[in-house]
Amino acid sequence: MNDITRKFDHRIKNPDPHIVALLGEIDGIRGEFKSGLRMSPQAVTNLKKSTLITSAGASTRIEGAKLTDEQVEEIMRGLAVSKFADRDSQEVQGYLETLQNVFDSFQTLPLRESVITSLHNQLLKYSTKDDTHRGGYKKKENTVGVLGPDGKVAQIMFETTPAFLTGKEMQELIEWTDDALEKNRFHQLLVIANFIVEFLKIHPFEDGNGRLSRVLTNLLLLRSGYQFVQYVSHEQIVERRKDEYYVALRKSQETFKSDHDTISPWLNFFLSVVKEQAAKALSYLEEEKVEDMLSPKQYEVWKYISSVSEAGPGEIAKETGIALGTVRQALNSLVEHGKVKRVGRGRGTRYVKI
Repeated sequence: MNDITRKFDHRIKNPDPHIVALLGEIDGIRGEFKSGLRMSPQAVTNLKKSTLITSAGASTRIEGAKLTDEQVEEIMRGLAVSKFADRDSQEVQGYLETLQNVFDSFQTLPLRESVITSLHNQLLKYSTKDDTHRGGYKKKENTVGVLGPDGKVAQIMFETTPAFLTGKEMQELIEWTDDALEKNRFHQLLVIANFIVEFLKIHPFEDGNGRLSRVLTNLLLLRSGYQFVQYVSHEQIVERRKDEYYVALRKSQETFKSDHDTISPWLNFFLSVVKEQAAKALSYLEEEKVEDMLSPKQYEVWKYISSVSEAGPGEIAKETGIALGTVRQALNSLVEHGKVKRVGRGRGTRYVKI
């Protein structure tokens, strides 16, 4: 066992019971999602489009961009990139195209240095400030920090790999990851989590490392059979939990030069995000099944109840615009179908989603 194998194996070879439980829950949801995936082509198309938009918006905002998802959608609809002089729009366009490429071609994109540098080149394709270094490893030192409200680094988190060692460390990381995945030496999610946290520690490019790490997360999850990542944005969940994201990275990476290096904080965060992503995708699938079995009015009533903790007939009629008598009929059918539960009697009757 060489030093690199020992170094990376050590981090994931004996996961604690909580990690093992998370892995089991994620794979259980993945199995349910895969076996039940019978969405209509239009639903699949809409979900993938929504995921691209929310992912591009969230991933660039994590790095300090300001564009909303609505503005990202405008860019996706085909407004010419040349019309955008600002950096945010250029970065969003690059992210949209790169992630679309991953979604379309992940089976033919193995984990290789050439693939990673090519994805980086595509990611920064429209960023005029990155003309001189896109697609190539860094030639000067960089640091990882937390951005303040003004978009500037407010706090240095940790020092990255020196530029002269970047090529060597990237090659070692890629070779270990590829070997571990190919030979199934560890659970795939543990290997992917280690790759991402180490990639961010190396910080191999002058710019775009955070965005590229999230593109590579999508790629590795898809190649490992986690198809639900195309239906729910990983990046959006990370953005919403950005503070936890930075804390998990810092707590793990600050141990890397010690005798007790660990990625447990990062593992807990990363796996909890993937679990949330999987559960949300499964809920979309279940909603699609419900839509198939209910009438349009029944489905609208069910959707409204699903969006709130509980509701009464009058409230549902008011919020959905459906006649009260039709709402009552729909509720009776939903109770019979086992989709909602009736709580209380008479005027105080409420309905909750099962």
